[in-house]
Amino acid sequence: EKDELFYVELIRVWDELNIINPLYNKVRNYVTQKPYSLEKVKLNFNKSTLLDGWDRNKEKDNLGIILMKDDNYYLGIMNRDSNRVMEEAPTAVSSNVYRKMEYKLLPGPNKMLPKVFFSASRRDEFAPDEELLEKYKEGTHIKGDHFELEDCHRLINFFKKSLEKHPEWSEFDFKFLDTEDYKDISGFYREVEHQGYKITFRNIDADYIEALVENGQLYLFQIYNKDFSPYSKGVPNLHTIYWKMLFSPANLENVVYKLNGQAEIFYRKKSIGEKDIVCHPAEQKLKNKYPKAEKLTSVFSYELVKDRRFTVDKFQFHVPITMNFQAEGEHYFNRKVRSLIHDCDDMHIIGIDRGERNLLYVSVIDMRGKIKEQFSLNDIISMDKDKEMHHKDYHLLLENREEENKSARQNWQTINTIKELKEGYLSQVIHIIAGLMLKYNAIVVLEDLNFGFMRSRQKFEKQVYQKFEKMLIDKLNYLVDKKLDPSENGGALKAYQLTDKFGSFQKLGKQSGFLFYVPAWNTSKIDPTSGFVNLFYTKYETREKSREFIMNFDSIIYNEREDYFEFHFDYSNFPYKVGGGRTKWCLCTAGKRIMTFRNPAKNSEWDTKEVILTEEFAALLEKYHISWKSGELKNAISEIKEADFYHNFMHFMSLLLQMRSSDKKTGDDWLMSPVKNSKGEFFKTDKGRKDYPCDADANGAYNIAKKGLWIVEQIQNTDIEQLDKVKLAMSNKEWLVYAQEHIL
Repeated sequence: EKDELFYVELIRVWDELNIINPLYNKVRNYVTQKPYSLEKVKLNFNKSTLLDGWDRNKEKDNLGIILMKDDNYYLGIMNRDSNRVMEEAPTAVSSNVYRKMEYKLLPGPNKMLPKVFFSASRRDEFAPDEELLEKYKEGTHIKGDHFELEDCHRLINFFKKSLEKHPEWSEFDFKFLDTEDYKDISGFYREVEHQGYKITFRNIDADYIEALVENGQLYLFQIYNKDFSPYSKGVPNLHTIYWKMLFSPANLENVVYKLNGQAEIFYRKKSIGEKDIVCHPAEQKLKNKYPKAEKLTSVFSYELVKDRRFTVDKFQFHVPITMNFQAEGEHYFNRKVRSLIHDCDDMHIIGIDRGERNLLYVSVIDMRGKIKEQFSLNDIISMDKDKEMHHKDYHLLLENREEENKSARQNWQTINTIKELKEGYLSQVIHIIAGLMLKYNAIVVLEDLNFGFMRSRQKFEKQVYQKFEKMLIDKLNYLVDKKLDPSENGGALKAYQLTDKFGSFQKLGKQSGFLFYVPAWNTSKIDPTSGFVNLFYTKYETREKSREFIMNFDSIIYNEREDYFEFHFDYSNFPYKVGGGRTKWCLCTAGKRIMTFRNPAKNSEWDTKEVILTEEFAALLEKYHISWKSGELKNAISEIKEADFYHNFMHFMSLLLQMRSSDKKTGDDWLMSPVKNSKGEFFKTDKGRKDYPCDADANGAYNIAKKGLWIVEQIQNTDIEQLDKVKLAMSNKEWLVYAQEHIL
């Protein structure tokens, strides 16, 4: 039993950290007692080099071919004893044909050209002279101490002539620059690589292909996913788009997507037998699992099979492709982004808060710090195939799944994976954020959370923060809008790059392209209309320390006209200060706060109650016989000896300064400032105002965006030649000054 409990916890940790472990499937199947296995077997058809490459000359060695017919794609595997059947295929004489891919590749030209053109066996064919060979061995064509541009150009001219002579490589019909335009050999090799890839098609009679299949000389598999179904509706997924792009005339004319070798085939045997199949009959009501669904039940005209994919044998085809094939790479991408920001006068900042009551919260501000949009990403709006709008509360779904899994672990029942739910949520969130970036010409700003903070936020499985960052960076690194025409900006052939290549979180720094990181210090619990933040330490320790804290205030009085107590102070008189910014403030006990406490009447469970601060302070002072309605109160307070007074006083001070209140009973969550702003108002978040943060998490997202605005100003106020050295790290002191100078 101890071992099983260990395995349950092990799976939970692996899921939470998204760790891929070879033992994962076995352990998970054991723990959850699922009737199916995810194990699959790699196939090689008795050929160790199966699908290592697609080149026409290597088909007999690698056995793989690609065929197309009636808008369908097929993978053909030749029997190793019939590996020349494609060479013998007759030219099509009918309209019933398969289009066979003819793939040609000149791999690694920097190694392949010298290897072929200088080989002893082909010396007579290409005829390099002795001086050229000697100079090549000396390396005078390579940039360095012995580099000679004349020798480099002479070698390039030889390679050009040899490519024209080569019986296969001449098919590429190379178009080169004038030799004098090359500054080194690398530019020439790059041109050869970009042009040394070609796909054409040859028509083969369908009868010939089908006869090969019938005779066991060719194994034919249809390459298929849900987008190839005749019943498929809506926009194909990106993987389908990328696959189709490989063979599109527009791509082959100017290659963006390149088909690579090293493909693999896997076989997964069905693991749910006939007697174990669970079906829901057609035309019968099915209860909707989503608790907020508008329709409580749904009716389908066809039978639904639970885990259908595990009821049949499956072959899986994995094939790598290169996207943005001809791109040379940008080694100074972050600097290029800073240059664009430096010269841009119409941009926006998207602040994203990984909140407490919201999985993610978004605030979009302009260059003046004004809010353009703010919304929670708990509730995702989507449109189905019939153009109907649907809302899905992922915060609720993840919370429910956690509770179900917690109960399942305790009762040794099947644990439902939460990984797919998280990934489904994140893919939709990232799509929304990418759309906002393009809509507003915006940068994205996140809090720079250390690993300890990240782990503390992962107490519950619904915390998806680090995975969100990685998926966002990967998505923005090659951003394609699948609804656009491929040739449009942002379409499949003209993708956007908005982030730098991801290495690791340790190497990420403060910038990845248009994504920036800012310190997490005081973003949510700050008054955006005055810049006030709580820098006090108000936890009760001793009577003496509490009395000293109270006596450091300049004055404590009751304002009869406003009906609240005022605490006038200067942060300079207290030891708890950051430095910088405004130091003189007045705290007021206006309004109410929500106190969280352990309720003994409810088994010491956490509970909340409303506190009217002015009434509580007045009652405390009256209890100790202090006349509080007029005059300075500090001296009277200083004469009190009882520790209980100071304990309660410090507790109420904590409530006064807590700013954020969450009412468990009503679900309300707000932030209220204890100081008046320049308009004579106490800032309070309000869902009815679009120009102010509408709740506490919205306030956090807004101030994260405002820290991003500081970064934009730093970049724009730096000379263009000094952008590599621009300061992106914001100190706490700088934030206080900036927040108090740039108020709503």
